Amino acid sequence: MQKATQSQQDRTMPSPWAVWGRLIVHWVLLLALVLIFHTYLEYRLAQREKQSWEAEVSDRLSTIRYQLESTLSNTLSLINGVAAFIASDPNFTDDQFQLYAETVVEREPTLLSLVAAPGLVARHIYPFAGNEAVLGLDYLQNDEQRDSVLQAVEQREMVVDGPVALVQGGNGFIGRMPVLVDVEGGEAQVWGIVASAIRIDSVYEAAGLEDIDSLANMAIRDAVSGETFYGNGAVFDNEMAIVMPVSAANRSWEFAAMPRAPIGAGAGVFVLRASSLAVFLGLASLLLLRHRQENQNARLRRIIFSNEQFLRAVEQVSHVGGWRWNGTVFTDLSAHARQILSIPSVGKAVPMSEFTSSFNASSRQALSDYIEIAFLNREKLDCEIEVQRNNGESLWLHIKAAIDQSDTKSPELIGAIQNITQQKKADQIIEFQANYDQLTRLPNRALFLDRLRHALLMAKRDQKRIAVLFFDLDNFKSVNDNLGHDAGDDLLIETGQRIQACMRTSDTVARHSGDEFVALLTDVGSAAVVSRIADDIVASMRQPFVLDGRSVYCSVSVGIAFSPDDGSDVDTLVIKADQAMYQVKKSGRNGWQFYTQAMQKESEEKHQLFNDLVVAIGQNELQVYYQPVVRASDGQVVSCEALVRWPQSEGKLISTDLFISVAEERGLVNRIDLFVLRNSLAFIQQMNEELDTKVHLSVNVSPRLLHLRDEDAKAWLDTLRQRQEVDLTIEITERVLVEDSDDTHEVLHELDLAGIRIAIDDFGTGYSGLSYFSRFPVSVVKIDRSFINGLNTSETETTLVETILLLANKLGVQVIAEGVETESQAAFLRANHCDMLQGYHIAPPMPEKEFLAFVKRNKTSVVESH
Repeated sequence: MQKATQSQQDRTMPSPWAVWGRLIVHWVLLLALVLIFHTYLEYRLAQREKQSWEAEVSDRLSTIRYQLESTLSNTLSLINGVAAFIASDPNFTDDQFQLYAETVVEREPTLLSLVAAPGLVARHIYPFAGNEAVLGLDYLQNDEQRDSVLQAVEQREMVVDGPVALVQGGNGFIGRMPVLVDVEGGEAQVWGIVASAIRIDSVYEAAGLEDIDSLANMAIRDAVSGETFYGNGAVFDNEMAIVMPVSAANRSWEFAAMPRAPIGAGAGVFVLRASSLAVFLGLASLLLLRHRQENQNARLRRIIFSNEQFLRAVEQVSHVGGWRWNGTVFTDLSAHARQILSIPSVGKAVPMSEFTSSFNASSRQALSDYIEIAFLNREKLDCEIEVQRNNGESLWLHIKAAIDQSDTKSPELIGAIQNITQQKKADQIIEFQANYDQLTRLPNRALFLDRLRHALLMAKRDQKRIAVLFFDLDNFKSVNDNLGHDAGDDLLIETGQRIQACMRTSDTVARHSGDEFVALLTDVGSAAVVSRIADDIVASMRQPFVLDGRSVYCSVSVGIAFSPDDGSDVDTLVIKADQAMYQVKKSGRNGWQFYTQAMQKESEEKHQLFNDLVVAIGQNELQVYYQPVVRASDGQVVSCEALVRWPQSEGKLISTDLFISVAEERGLVNRIDLFVLRNSLAFIQQMNEELDTKVHLSVNVSPRLLHLRDEDAKAWLDTLRQRQEVDLTIEITERVLVEDSDDTHEVLHELDLAGIRIAIDDFGTGYSGLSYFSRFPVSVVKIDRSFINGLNTSETETTLVETILLLANKLGVQVIAEGVETESQAAFLRANHCDMLQGYHIAPPMPEKEFLAFVKRNKTSVVESH
């Protein structure tokens, strides 16, 4: 019985082998299930890590691409702005370029330098320090840059090169923009180019390239050539690589990123395998798995939080806020957008009324209309709008948006908002500097000409008259010379105010240049309207200016031209008003004058005479004549005056007074004086050697020459400084002594020390003063012919001549009487101890051969008389 029970127990209780077998089976089944489940989970984990990595890297690459394109676009737009600045005023000065370039470079730190190259030759550089070698660079002769420059000129658009090694150090991009200048009646012409170096390190830093290095291996290459210039080019060949395009101006690049470590070989797989083992071993392993899972979740949360922080930082750096509108409310509104719109950072959904609540009624309506219309029409939105806050503050906003239809059932308008108030203010400053005079705050010449051009078109369409007034201040130079340029600037400012006060509100007053102003009067019914305004301006300018507590008088000369009477284009009207103004100057100044045809004829004749004179000087057609000066006591030729003459082909001479006045107006008189000096010195030296005489030479000097402001004047002085074999006298007018400038004083004393005598020509006709003889090294005076003509016929002239002779004798100054025409005049002068005589009674001015013969005869007759 006991054996039976034992057997039954043996049959009901599994043997150890069965137990172990079932256990093994269970383990095998469990192991199989765990392996199947583990394999599935491991596959899913690898996919998730891959997707997570791709999403995160794509997001960061998108942000970097946006920042890089934005940085380059902003920088290139500034280069475009410089080109536009030059196109608006191709005749800009280097100071204007430096001021404008300084403003641009300060605004965008990625810009290293700005170069303006008119005619494709670098003429203007900012900053100059460190870029001296670029000055004068001819891009057409530079093999490295010629093709890129020609590409920009031919395509007439921005061209970007790089990265290249920069002269300033490091690598960078080079942006080149052709400058197109409008030509009247034709296609815009290429003025040159504007080029700028952009530091690539600053661009990378602004784009945040370094922030992604810990997550992925990065590489950047040229989209056309395939050349890699950032990172390892092998990244592009990796099957896990994410590639994104980037473009700016004419260039395209590609980004690529690949994982730093293989996907599926990280801590996640280890955790999963450990978890599977924990399930197999028991509850402890499950608990460990749970712990590891929590750690993993915490790490993911930290990554998400880091991404959010990064996006907030990007917002703050770029000053751009994001929003999402579903047609009813704003479902998403970034922190920076809330800051711009003054919306509390609480709550997620924001209605339109709250979105626009910080603005006044008209601004709220405009802002909501832009967004709602773009949403309803399913169109892109890109606008700049000026709004006003409820407290009156003005604000400029740049809004961009596009429809997101990834979910076709509920499209949304996703956009960005940016406060561009400071940028607008900077643009307004630049615009003001380009169109207004910085001193008087009046429109400058460019803006005036633009308004005049527009007014001419309107006047032609409406068949109305317009008038142009040209103003020039009288004796303004005296204010600058005596009171300083600050006082001169104050006078110019008040002049603009006085002129503007006499105008109608519809008229334009502008500063033309220096001490010149212009005015545009539209819808002129009659000349009486203009004459009344001109009278008011002249009368207003007669009133004293109070400068630094001193009363200063500075009148104005005004010329007036009408359209269509005097011309129908901009240049003609301004030129004719200028001609009328110069007629006022010639007539005594301090008045106004309408343009007349006689002025035009005189101007054309002077212009033709000037052109002919330039040709005559260039072809050596001018001649030097010599008028002898004899000693009064015995009639011997002791000196001569060199005089310039201009013979015509038919033998006649052009009036000296006529062409010398034109030469003085147009700046040719110094060249003529230099010609006379060199030729007369050579001739008199040769004649003295040939005849064994000691004839002195006397030459006239223009007041302009003594200021030494051009190469001809400097060459004239250099000629005098050389040791001369001829005794020389230079004749100056009393006008030179009245001005008494430091330059004139220095030159005259230097000539006196060199043994050259100084003579006062036409003595007695100007502001004669005894102080001349103490302040200047004067050794000769020439009595003007007007006094000589009155000898023995006018008691006044006779007394004056006697007084001059007596005074000169006391001062030890020699006297030459000019214009001696009769023997009675000569006898009177000899009787009163005049030193030398000159005039037609002695001999007229004559060319070299005749003068040489005259001196020979004179020498013979003097010898015979002794």
